[in-house]
Amino acid sequence: MLEALGIAGLVLGVLSTVFLVALVVRRFALRREELRREALDRRLRPLALALVDGNEVDGEELSAEERALLAETIGRLSRSLAGEARVRIGAFFSGTEAFAAEVRALRDRRAWRRATAAYRLGDMACSDAAPALMRRLADRDADVRAAAARSLGRLGAGDAAGPLVEALVQGTVPRAIAFRAVLDVGPAALPGVRRAARDEDPTIRAAAIELLGWIGDAADDQLLIGAVDDPSSEVRARAAGALGRLASADGADALAGALDDRIYYVRLHAARALGTVGQQSAVPRLLQQACEDRFEAARAAADAVAQIDPAALLAAAAQPDAGPHLHEAADLLRV
Repeated sequence: MLEALGIAGLVLGVLSTVFLVALVVRRFALRREELRREALDRRLRPLALALVDGNEVDGEELSAEERALLAETIGRLSRSLAGEARVRIGAFFSGTEAFAAEVRALRDRRAWRRATAAYRLGDMACSDAAPALMRRLADRDADVRAAAARSLGRLGAGDAAGPLVEALVQGTVPRAIAFRAVLDVGPAALPGVRRAARDEDPTIRAAAIELLGWIGDAADDQLLIGAVDDPSSEVRARAAGALGRLASADGADALAGALDDRIYYVRLHAARALGTVGQQSAVPRLLQQACEDRFEAARAAADAVAQIDPAALLAAAAQPDAGPHLHEAADLLRV
């Protein structure tokens, strides 16, 4: 028995030693790799700066790995590059083995490698990567999906607008990332967002309507005005907010009508939007709402009157039956 315990102790000791040695070796290898990448980054940074500035860059001697790291360096230098700078970067990487390697890596069995590839492809600025990145929006790993969404936005992939809106609604990509990606795509996303705004699913319609408030134009007024009467209260509320952001004068009547909506947060967004649009004819109804509606909607109505007609607000606040929201808005107006 004692002999067996001694052998077991010896085995455990040996295993512990082996584990410790393996851990030390791994830490040493990781540190060596980190130092190597830092050295590469220092060497590639001048090339990245030259490429961004439009200077001639000879990339013939760069390996596929070095080109991939160059894309990361460019991305760190400026996340807001656009126009000719992005075109130059895309031309530099287009057709290279580095680009092809990252596209292949989107199918790697390791999630971290797929995510890295998805992220790098956005910084390489080659629009040819868009179809492969769109497929990664359905990846089983959340980090891969997020990296793919971010890069589709960086690439300005208009065809990705619909899938990005769906990813936003379904929560498969964090809302902030998916929303920003569609905003980054910009006007090229409008056809896809407009289609989504007519989707049968009210959650998709609501997300698309909200996006139209940020990237839409005057051509979207009628779509948004129609959405103020949508069966879904969430769609109605976001349509009111979108009309306010676009400062749509054509939507003023629809917004005034929305002040009678049975859902309070629709009335709230309608009041805010009317303040932005500056609809004078809505002032009497807004004053009534400021006195009678629930807290959030009433405050929004009082604030809207302060924006549209300060004199009318001060006069209403002086009345004996003026509520707290009119008094608050009037006090703020006097400050």
